[in-house]
Amino acid sequence: MSAHRVELRQLAHFVAACQYPTISETARALAITPSALSTSLRTLEAELKLGLFLRMGSHLAPLPAAFWLFRRATDVLRAEAALDRELGRADERTRRIEVRLDLSFTIGRISKAIHRAMAAMAEEEPGVRFRPVFLDEDAALPESPCDAAFDAATRVDVGYGSSQAGAEAGGLLHDDVWLSVGAGEPEPDDAGGPLFVLDMRPPLMAAIGAHAEAHGFAARLVYGAGRPSDLARLLGAAPHARFLMPRSMIADRLGLFRLRASPLVPALASPLTARVTGPAAAAGHRFLDHLGAALDGAEVNALFAPRLTARQIRYFNLVHHTGGVSAAGRMARVTQPSISSQIQRMEAALGRPLLDRRRDGATATEAGRRLFPLTAALEEALDGIVRRARDIAAHTQSAVSLGTLPSSGHDSALTARIAEALTAVRLAHPDWRLNVVEATNAALHESVRAGELNLALVGSVQPRMARILLGRSERLSLVANPALGLGARQAIPLAEACALPLVLGTRQLSIHRLFMDAAEARHLPVSTVMEVGSLPLAIAMVRRAPICTVLPLSSVEQDVRDGRLTATPIAEDLVPGKLAVIFSPERSLSVAERAIIAALVAAFGRTGD
Repeated sequence: MSAHRVELRQLAHFVAACQYPTISETARALAITPSALSTSLRTLEAELKLGLFLRMGSHLAPLPAAFWLFRRATDVLRAEAALDRELGRADERTRRIEVRLDLSFTIGRISKAIHRAMAAMAEEEPGVRFRPVFLDEDAALPESPCDAAFDAATRVDVGYGSSQAGAEAGGLLHDDVWLSVGAGEPEPDDAGGPLFVLDMRPPLMAAIGAHAEAHGFAARLVYGAGRPSDLARLLGAAPHARFLMPRSMIADRLGLFRLRASPLVPALASPLTARVTGPAAAAGHRFLDHLGAALDGAEVNALFAPRLTARQIRYFNLVHHTGGVSAAGRMARVTQPSISSQIQRMEAALGRPLLDRRRDGATATEAGRRLFPLTAALEEALDGIVRRARDIAAHTQSAVSLGTLPSSGHDSALTARIAEALTAVRLAHPDWRLNVVEATNAALHESVRAGELNLALVGSVQPRMARILLGRSERLSLVANPALGLGARQAIPLAEACALPLVLGTRQLSIHRLFMDAAEARHLPVSTVMEVGSLPLAIAMVRRAPICTVLPLSSVEQDVRDGRLTATPIAEDLVPGKLAVIFSPERSLSVAERAIIAALVAAFGRTGD
């Protein structure tokens, strides 16, 4: 199975769309048509198998998954934008600064200001790398490969506190004014209505509680309505409700197209304070200067225009791994000119040669060698987005991708049991989204490891893979055309079966691979007349010519009853092994995944061996 890969351009479109009030405004900023932007966003959702937006008529609002992807996408896009700066630096020493934000993440003024400050510092000091960490979000997120082994010696801490505490900690960064926000103007009699407080960092919750108590409206506060990322959804459900939150969390963005905000009365401001520690403190303070200016100034969106593509990055990494363009082409299953063309476009985008081309092949230039660790991290980050997206989809949207071994026909026992299990799940949960694909045993394992499949039904389990056993598979039989006269036999020895004219698909089908492995173990030559990687096609061919194939009896029971085929058990009692559902041991199963596994266990147990 080929890896699903998101494109950098799609991520750039997504990041832009999250920050503008409408698709039309986003399209104008990107200089593309609204239809092209909509297509790009839908393609991204399809590639990730993850819903990112709640569609409300002609408007969109980001779902919680979009806030996760916004963080990861900006990590990747910033890393791509910095490639030429990294290559152009004479000093290879990189100073790392971790920015620890004791704030509640949302796509608001604070996230835009952080990007603006990081962009300014990248121009001023390209040898300094910043890693923003939102304490309320990042603890639950896997580390981005772009930030792996960051090992920051210098730290910038930003959080809410009192003005006096800010002065002692290192400085007052910004006075964050509280607002009352809603989807419409409050009704005249709304003065005594409820005021909703979202789940924010403890200092903010304490500040609004104390302020309300001091000014006599504590009884109006309603806590626990949701997180800041839920604001658009909550406003859509209750347009006249009023929510209290700091201004830094709010922005002109998708989903808040009708937002009405006014200062809280009586006024309240929560001071954002900051402290810098470590050897690169001077750079940290300059970063804070930019951050404070961005928070105090006009709102500016973060736009990206990636010059490279995910395909170019992958091909370049393959050339490095395999040692040549031709070898990379074989690995990627594309022609050598295709690899060369993409590398040339990559070199043009970065303005320097990456490969030294000679008659006997190509080797990396100095720039190419310096670039590889960066592009390897980018490719892993893109793959990590796909893996994590499948997990998020399973847990938050009940979207599950299930892989199975190739079917030998709609009447086979394996197919019937899977159909029984999935039908039961569908009837019990009609809103769940299930996607089923077929692949070989090895490909299923690879796809589960890569995060492209949530679950897979396999015949043999590879090491270091979580599994739940379902039962033994069927015994294999020699399925033959009646003209061969094997119908009266009670069993046929493996050696005799190997000498018959066989249609097999040993590279694609684990059933046939088992047969070949058994023959090779006994040093038996196999008389293969044709390799066919489709079991239904193999059956159709055996019906029409005096040849054989190897299958479980249930795959062809109706054909045997009708006299179109014969099926004779192989004497050595070849069994593909115990069927099992596999999944990655590095993640927890969602409710939907557990329900699917339970249905498979029930289906195989009721009709099982």
